[in-house]
Amino acid sequence: MATPPVAPSRSLPRGSPWLYDVGLRLFEGLSRAARIEITATGLENVPPGQVVLAITHFGYVDFVPVAIVWWARRRDRLRFLVGPRPYRSRLLGAAITACGGMAVLGAPNHASLNASVRALDAGWSVALFPEAGVSRSFTVRRCHTGAVRMAAATGVPLVPVGVWGGHRVTTRGHGTFGTRGRGSFRDLWRAPIRVHFGDPVDLVDGDDPERAAAKLQHAMQKAANAAALDFPLGQPAGAWWLPAKFGGGAPSEAERDIWDARDMNGMRPDRDKM
Repeated sequence: MATPPVAPSRSLPRGSPWLYDVGLRLFEGLSRAARIEITATGLENVPPGQVVLAITHFGYVDFVPVAIVWWARRRDRLRFLVGPRPYRSRLLGAAITACGGMAVLGAPNHASLNASVRALDAGWSVALFPEAGVSRSFTVRRCHTGAVRMAAATGVPLVPVGVWGGHRVTTRGHGTFGTRGRGSFRDLWRAPIRVHFGDPVDLVDGDDPERAAAKLQHAMQKAANAAALDFPLGQPAGAWWLPAKFGGGAPSEAERDIWDARDMNGMRPDRDKM
């Protein structure tokens, strides 16, 4: 394994990180204005220096509290791996790239994996969503192997991050400006969000990537459970944002898998049940 540089000289693609900083300040300002309560735990589990952050993906804005916490505690920026859909907009894609984002494109050994390894070798911390999409069940789906492969290739610690509460603001199948209490930006006011950093995943040299990805999935679910442990709203029975296995109204994991398969085949499930 390669040893991460101690004091690397870093630069974002195409110049300065000014747009990342502007976006971060805007999100911080919005959080203060809406009195959003972002609470982070487990930061003592994160080793010093660069890391790979494997973040749960239950809502569309789960990257925001992680970036805010990371800057507040580490005074460092993250390089996010972003799925291909936002890049369909030239303007949004250009903005993501200017912020240091990297597009997830291609098959195994694809360019985004190589770009991530180069970023890690240059001393950056990389953040990504190994589930490759929002989980309707609000439990961690099967993880792709990119996170474990880039961590194994560079020797950088792989840290699972559970985000809980962001999906109550906006998530898959619940719109953006819908009814308050059903998952929309109307729920921003005083929204509680928890972020938990778990213990680094123990990667064994020569381990099968799929086996390592399954280990990561377990660690991410453990981090999500820890984030939800002291959630101010508790676990109200039947709540749409609570997993079915905890008595909530979210789709079960079996239903989630069925609807994900329909999506893959171009069949969209009923919006109210997504």
